Amino acid sequence: MKDRTILNILTVLGIGGSLFFLSRKKGQLKDWLLIFFIKTFVSTMFDGPLIKTKYMQYPHRYLPKFFDSNIVFLYILFPLSCVMYNQFTDKMKPLKAILSVFLFSAPMTLVENWLEKNTKLVKYSKGWNGYITFTVLSFTFLLVKGCIEGIRFLDKGTRNP
Repeated sequence: MKDRTILNILTVLGIGGSLFFLSRKKGQLKDWLLIFFIKTFVSTMFDGPLIKTKYMQYPHRYLPKFFDSNIVFLYILFPLSCVMYNQFTDKMKPLKAILSVFLFSAPMTLVENWLEKNTKLVKYSKGWNGYITFTVLSFTFLLVKGCIEGIRFLDKGTRNP
């Protein structure tokens, strides 16, 4: 399968998945959107320097004259997976939620490794590898989970003085 075809399929799945997962549990739409945008911000903060220092590259991507990163991964798929993780762990106790992060970061790491080895959508260099990807993904999932829990705590405090 050609790289562009894979990228197009991932784009369609990402947009469709975003519409589905962001509209689930309608009472919490603002939380899901907030998670989506926090993850986008966090991913941008991590991905930008990695791309500038060439640890990771995206040779085939949309709008290559405007973006060094792959906007499908960075602005659709990673934030969507973080929303899914937060929906999955929404009512879990903290330890179980922390352990559950691996259910999301491991498959994403495997897919990214496959893409790195079999396509020109992702390219690792300077020692970057799947273990680092796995660690960064897990950390960012937990960071965003902590942010939204903190926001919920502060929000609850302002509603019930």
